[in-house]
Amino acid sequence: MLLQKAMRVVLRHKLLLFSACFPNILMAGLDPVQAWLAKNVLNRVSRGETVFALRDLLPYAWLSLGVFLGLGFIRLGEKVANRMFDDRMLIELQREWFQHCSGSCAGERVARTINDCESARKIYDLVQRDLWMGIVGLPAVFIWQMSLEPRWVPALLMAAIPPFCVALFFGGGIQKGSLLILRFVTEVSKAVVAGDRAELFAKQEGFYRQRVKLEFYKQSSETLVELSRWPGVALVLALSGIGVWQVAPARVGAGEIGVFLVNLALLIKPLMELTKLHNKIREGWPALRRIFEPETPNLEESEG
Repeated sequence: MLLQKAMRVVLRHKLLLFSACFPNILMAGLDPVQAWLAKNVLNRVSRGETVFALRDLLPYAWLSLGVFLGLGFIRLGEKVANRMFDDRMLIELQREWFQHCSGSCAGERVARTINDCESARKIYDLVQRDLWMGIVGLPAVFIWQMSLEPRWVPALLMAAIPPFCVALFFGGGIQKGSLLILRFVTEVSKAVVAGDRAELFAKQEGFYRQRVKLEFYKQSSETLVELSRWPGVALVLALSGIGVWQVAPARVGAGEIGVFLVNLALLIKPLMELTKLHNKIREGWPALRRIFEPETPNLEESEG
């Protein structure tokens, strides 16, 4: 029921939703084109030629320029549409909360209008952006890899997937920390309205400690995925080199290695986005409940 209520807010702005989603879908599908460019250039370089005439490289220059300019314009549209969508969702959540805030003190109303609504808004990145990186971006990378060098697909999985799975274990700490921060922000606002200096200082210190803990959990999760590329490559080389498991081909060319490294970088990107999505859902879920179900008994205990 909570998810249905949240989705009804999104569906009030179908055109804006499409404008925000379409560039993200397009970008997720087109990013792996960079692997194709890398293979063609590196294969040419690996033929043993040491000197090139500039006119021979000119076609690659124009092709690269066209691809990256196109991707740049799509990214520009994506960022503008994303900002429009984010701000509209924040406004809608504030209006939803305003309908339920009668009876609460002024400090709580202000805190929830600003802080809870901003935290809950992050969940809408699921529909707007991050979901498409998983649905479109991951398959696109593997499709391009299969079409270019299918022998490297097991190595691609071995290098990227395990760190992503480990990163998800930080979700419980993120959700609990987010709930505690929301409670501290509300208490700080109440202390300001009441003019209670001692209570204000105490709640601010509590907020500070929880904020640091939450950031530690989030950054640990995201950094684990972001830095997993080279340890993953080392693992692939070690397993294949000592004969434990021939994950990578025994004999490889420069073009194949280039495609693998580019596709690994492209694979890390959607995995990174999915990790951030998981963290955003965990972080925003307590706030979403406090907006749409403010009268839910024992909310804090159930979220913990």
